[in-house]
Amino acid sequence: MSELKGVVTGMDCANCLAKVTKSIESITGIEDVTLNLVSTKLIVKYNEDEVSEKEIIDTIKKTGYGFSSAYERKSFFNIKHNKNLLFFLIGTFFLIIALLMDYLYFDDTYLVLIFYIPVITVGGIPIYLKAFASLKARTIDIDLLMVIAVIGAMSIQYWEEAAEIIVLFTLAELLEAFSMDKARQSIRELMDLTPPTAIKLIKGRKHEEVPIGDLVVGDRVSIKPGGRIPIDGKLDWGKSYVDQSPITGESTPIYKEVGDKVFSGSINIDGYIIIRVTQMPEESTVARIRQLIEKAEQQKSKQEQFIQKFAKFYTPAMVIIALSVFLIPGIFMNIPIDLEILRSWLYQSLVILVISCPCALVLSTPITVVTAITRASKKGVLVKGGKYLEVLSSVNAVGMDKTGTLSTGNLKVYKIEALEGYSENTIIEIASSLESHSEHKIAEAIVNYGKEHGTRGLGYKDVKILPGKGIKGSRKGKVYYIGSEALVNEALGFEAYDLECEETESIVSYVVEDKSVIAHIHMSDELRPETKDAISSLKKTGVKDIIMLTGDNEAVANKIAEELGISYEAELLPEEKVDSVKRLKEKYELVAMVGDGINDAPALALSDVGIAMGAAGTAIAIETADIVLSSDNLFSLPYLFRLGKQTKRTIQTNIFLSLFIKFIFFILVFLSIAFIAVKTFFGDSLLWLAVLFGDMGASLLVILNAMRVGRKKLEKSQKEKEN
Repeated sequence: MSELKGVVTGMDCANCLAKVTKSIESITGIEDVTLNLVSTKLIVKYNEDEVSEKEIIDTIKKTGYGFSSAYERKSFFNIKHNKNLLFFLIGTFFLIIALLMDYLYFDDTYLVLIFYIPVITVGGIPIYLKAFASLKARTIDIDLLMVIAVIGAMSIQYWEEAAEIIVLFTLAELLEAFSMDKARQSIRELMDLTPPTAIKLIKGRKHEEVPIGDLVVGDRVSIKPGGRIPIDGKLDWGKSYVDQSPITGESTPIYKEVGDKVFSGSINIDGYIIIRVTQMPEESTVARIRQLIEKAEQQKSKQEQFIQKFAKFYTPAMVIIALSVFLIPGIFMNIPIDLEILRSWLYQSLVILVISCPCALVLSTPITVVTAITRASKKGVLVKGGKYLEVLSSVNAVGMDKTGTLSTGNLKVYKIEALEGYSENTIIEIASSLESHSEHKIAEAIVNYGKEHGTRGLGYKDVKILPGKGIKGSRKGKVYYIGSEALVNEALGFEAYDLECEETESIVSYVVEDKSVIAHIHMSDELRPETKDAISSLKKTGVKDIIMLTGDNEAVANKIAEELGISYEAELLPEEKVDSVKRLKEKYELVAMVGDGINDAPALALSDVGIAMGAAGTAIAIETADIVLSSDNLFSLPYLFRLGKQTKRTIQTNIFLSLFIKFIFFILVFLSIAFIAVKTFFGDSLLWLAVLFGDMGASLLVILNAMRVGRKKLEKSQKEKEN
């Protein structure tokens, strides 16, 4: 099976999407078609023995749209690239002259021949081409309906109305295309985050400019001050402040020195640096973010799924109603009709045809969701799909891991209580040597403490990691354990041993030699500076309960929970966190879980929305969670919850507006038929008003409202505090 990837140009509404998709699917040999309205990205899986790539592209072009292998940056106002704009300008010119001549009482016959017919024939070329493609694709869409409306208006000699429909509808199409182009700009900006080339060092001396795609892991790349980092890597030489805001949303530059990670798309502020490539271009942070957003567009929310199903029945139903308005009174009700009544009923049915376009309705959800997702990505919040924002807006409880989420995650040994006659130095040797076999944060703190004190390394046999409890190993005929209270009780075989320490509000690791506790190692894990304010702001979003789920001891958990004003469950093993999430779901229905994306993977997977914290550049975290907070900024959480609620409100508002506007015109049609006063007030203007407001106005209103989503800053909670 072969695959064709690229972008379809010229799409600006849901009907365009349906038309292109249906045309491709009708080709023999097509296995699967994925086309997104907002990004315009197309993926076609096909059998190369039955159909060629050229045939697929030709089909797209015959449908009235273009195809490109990549995004093309063309000016919307360039007539050379935007032929629709040229036809609109020609039609508008003739229409304006015609209206002026009509005002000066120019002969109607000449107006029709010299001005209105050129407007209808030339100005409507883009519409006619799309309508013809719709006929071939056996699809009823707005272009076809507009052509029918124009023919109908001409048949009852409403030449001015027909010309106005052409110009206004072409303008509506252009404005929709322009608005969609603006919405797509946020996706294109992600592509601009990385330069197309990099300065590669060859043998440490020669500098050569090469395409990003030619770089491989291990290459060295130089970046001048002010330059954009082209690819993920580690600093190999130099030091500098790096602006990571395009990737993580962090507002202040981060100081980087040799050995530190740097991300593609970041900006080198003030120092000449050399980085060593650690990720292939297609695996870089920016590439993964872009892929994540493209996949997110395919994750339809329940509202979007409903709207798409509704739209399939909505347009045909409106067409049937339009025909009924024209045919039923004369044929089935035996109402005496003359030519004037027939013209009036036909006119009203044409208005219904015009307002039957579901563009605004169908656009109400995807534009809002993509705007929210792309805006969030610029603040370091990566959302895998609109459905997660929808769920997030209704979440009642949030479970939060402590280490690395509420706290910095960087433990530090600050005290050792040596027992049984052992010296502190001996305890350090025993503990740091055994813990060197583990990668846990507690082990890292103990090993680092040992390095700081220059202790010698000891050899151990039969080393075994005990998940959630600690580590054990044997040396010179003795068995050593280092870990939690649960591990000590397990090692000693009973729970009668008094484990009281001089301090209880700290993280304590117990060192056991055979059946005796020989030391207490005290460590601290400080809360992030913004944790308290961020939790306070999160509460204001409407979350009913915030629960800290931690493996730390009861005393430590209680102290932190009291300080933050939240609930807690302590001394939990990874599998016990899953049980906690289950209980929370039974109590609160919808639950979000915030963790590091790796150790908390089971709990993240079970929750309704899994949120990985501080995972810039970590592929595992992106795969595990539904939402990834790239930076370590906890203010991302209240921003995310506000975003979810704002997105849901905006979608609901857009759906209401799009249906309400069409409903108003629908009522006006029947009032115009029933009451002569209404008809007298509107005269022959209802048809072009339906195009102006019922189609173009509704679509633009929906798009502009959608593009307001996600503009609020992460620091809002800090402003709330100050106020």
